[in-house]
Amino acid sequence: MLITLEGTDGSGKSSAARLLAEALGFRFASTPGDEFISIRKAATLSRYSAYYYYLSSCYYVSELAKNADVVCDRFIHSTIAYNWPFTEKRPADLYAYFEGLYRPERSFLLCASEGVRRERMSERARTGVINSELDSDFAGQERAQRVYMSYPELVQIHTDSLSLEEVVKLMVNEVKRV
Repeated sequence: MLITLEGTDGSGKSSAARLLAEALGFRFASTPGDEFISIRKAATLSRYSAYYYYLSSCYYVSELAKNADVVCDRFIHSTIAYNWPFTEKRPADLYAYFEGLYRPERSFLLCASEGVRRERMSERARTGVINSELDSDFAGQERAQRVYMSYPELVQIHTDSLSLEEVVKLMVNEVKRV
């Protein structure tokens, strides 16, 4: 089984994904995973190379999900939302478009207001967790959010007024209904 969490930086996905994996007894994975970090700087020099870099990590997680239950922080929706490099329209059915990509049993979109995201990103900056200047690109995050919202298969959870535990409980209940 594969459960994915999507959303902009500061929406709570990484923390929630780890706790959800623990609550369900699943393996945690992120895209890109540690296996890909050593080539990240070179792979993201252009829109096209970044797109293929993130797409390849989605296929890597797809392979993991064939043999294990996995909760993934960022998957194909994030790859499309942040990195679609083509002038052609984004595909409506991602799993028909990307042959062989594992279709998650449930995909969540964690949403947070810009103010909450800014507060969370500020906290990350204070603790040294910011990975790049893209983490604070709020205009880019708004563009990505519009792309996320175009995919009806994403189960939206608004995290502004919820604790991390409440977010995870909502997801666990949703997964149990699958």
